[in-house]
Amino acid sequence: MNQLYILTGPPGSGKTSILAELSKRGFPIIDEPARLVLAQQRLIDGDGVYDKNPFLFKELMLSRMLYDYGSAPKHDLVFFDRGLPDLIAYSKCFNLDIGSELKASHAHRYNPTVFFAPAWEKIYINDAERRLTFDAAQVFENDLRQAYAELGYQLIDIPLLSVSERVNFILNIIQSV
Repeated sequence: MNQLYILTGPPGSGKTSILAELSKRGFPIIDEPARLVLAQQRLIDGDGVYDKNPFLFKELMLSRMLYDYGSAPKHDLVFFDRGLPDLIAYSKCFNLDIGSELKASHAHRYNPTVFFAPAWEKIYINDAERRLTFDAAQVFENDLRQAYAELGYQLIDIPLLSVSERVNFILNIIQSV
């Protein structure tokens, strides 16, 4: 059985906190590629950032996600901070072609159960990397839901609870499958 689980959702939905708690509990985590790509590109004053060249940024993220997918242990439980289908939603936000992302999403499958952290205004904050308004994050949420649904994934909404309770919810679902 495929043990590669995606945790996704719009920016500011609490994903990072949930994944940090999963990591504290000993589960392997594959970090979100966007922050890594942004940090690397800003370090070299590169153009591969979404506000300079969204296409290059998307391609760099795709490359990193394919590397991460290929490097992940296939028989162990692993959590991904976003999956390849996230790039389809990202591409739609920037009116970019989704051909490469769609092909990669069909070829590289994760567990069919995807954990979705919905937009949560109470905890939403902007930072240096997260510049979207809450309204824009909600639009991105809809694009994410559509991308995953069209690829046949089952989205499980993570309830708006404490981080520990959200993690327990996820682990209980996995144990019951």
